Amino acid sequence: MTARDARRRWGARLMEWARRYAPLEILSLLTALAGAGIAGLLTTNAVAIAYAGAWAENVGYYGYAFAREMKWIGRSDGADIPVSGPGRVSGAVKRLLWEFGAAEVLDSLVVRPACMYAAVALTGSLAAGILIGKIAGDIVFYGIAIVFYELGKKRRRGGT
Repeated sequence: MTARDARRRWGARLMEWARRYAPLEILSLLTALAGAGIAGLLTTNAVAIAYAGAWAENVGYYGYAFAREMKWIGRSDGADIPVSGPGRVSGAVKRLLWEFGAAEVLDSLVVRPACMYAAVALTGSLAAGILIGKIAGDIVFYGIAIVFYELGKKRRRGGT
């Protein structure tokens, strides 16, 4: 494989990952803003507003991811999963847990809070620190999720 071929291959992978994950990020941002906004109409409690935004973000992200998996099951990459019934639902859940499970646990419990804390401490700015910490957390999250996504694709193709 030439260097040019390798660059094309990586470029194609980056575009695949962007098409896969960008809609999730966009929808989760919108649902986070909506959830926090609605909570802000009901209370002035900053903690409640933050939790509402975070939970709404997860509903948007994983709700869309689940719907997408349900749509894709029955196509060539989901041939191992029944096309209808409870097997379809459990198949979609298993695929989401495979792709995002480890990344989400590490992200929620360790990585993202640590990144946000460190970024706020380093910048001295809450807003800048949260944004920088979010981006750093996303890099780690997607680094892990992409590895599991690629392994899942390989496994479904019959690779080792």
